[in-house]
Amino acid sequence: MLRAGDLDTLATIETPTESANGIGEPILTWSTFATRWIAIVPLSGAEQLQAAAAEASVTHRIRMRYTSGLKPKMRIVADDRTVEIMSAVERGRREEHEVMASEVAD
Repeated sequence: MLRAGDLDTLATIETPTESANGIGEPILTWSTFATRWIAIVPLSGAEQLQAAAAEASVTHRIRMRYTSGLKPKMRIVADDRTVEIMSAVERGRREEHEVMASEVAD
């Protein structure tokens, strides 16, 4: 169970939106989906190897209160860090999400 004190980082969850530029080429933009307090923990080397067996290049584990509509391919921006959601697993009865994420270069 999450305690309020565990959630120490304010983050913005963003969702991708594809639009077209002036000549009709597709471009990817990001819009705010939600703002949440999260607990973000970089994985150790051993945890990264174990997680990589299931998900490609997972670098962080994030815990947050349950957020309806949260899904892979969204991203989380917090503390000058951007991570792409690889998986979002519901824990409990819609009490929290455990997110496995991969850091992306800006």
